[in-house]
Amino acid sequence: ECVVTTHESTDGHRRLIAYTVTDTNPSITELRTHLTHTLPDHMVPALFIPLDHLPLTPSGKIDRRALPQPGIRAEQLDATYTAPRNETEEILAALWAKVLDVERVGVHDNFF
Repeated sequence: ECVVTTHESTDGHRRLIAYTVTDTNPSITELRTHLTHTLPDHMVPALFIPLDHLPLTPSGKIDRRALPQPGIRAEQLDATYTAPRNETEEILAALWAKVLDVERVGVHDNFF
């Protein structure tokens, strides 16, 4: 099971957050790889939050207001961040970070 919502981060950017409930506990990398093969890049969530169950309203619908707020911790960001691997990627990442006024830009970050 999964529900995806948007969350506005402290830097003012809206990001997709996926709340997942699984029996097999796939890694974030496995989830992201699967989704990049089936969805456009801009539709792949920036953060995956595993839950034991999705909260439901009395009518049986997902209670989005009861979902935990994404307290984006450093280890969660690091799980989705891929550092530049060569000089060209370093230059491009630095340029995008400056243009977007963000601290860092990863190789797979999507701005569109």
